[in-house]
Amino acid sequence: MVQILYQDLEKSDTDYYYIGIPKDWSGATGSKDNVTVIIDDVCVIVPQTIAGATGELIVLRLLEAMMAGDIIDAGDIQKAIEHIL
Repeated sequence: MVQILYQDLEKSDTDYYYIGIPKDWSGATGSKDNVTVIIDDVCVIVPQTIAGATGELIVLRLLEAMMAGDIIDAGDIQKAIEHIL
């Protein structure tokens, strides 16, 4: 299930912003408490439990979350995939 959180960037120091992740996030329930954070124009947080998996799951979950958050629509995804292929 996709959960949409809106946060401001008030929590910060001189180098980083601190964004809260809910304690009940399913990605944090692994044997490791590590995540991979990928930052470019989009910030993606990947739990270590799926970090070694093929990229399909990560990409599908990212696209699902972006669609649920009204950031992109299915037409945008189709155009991007056609561009890549």
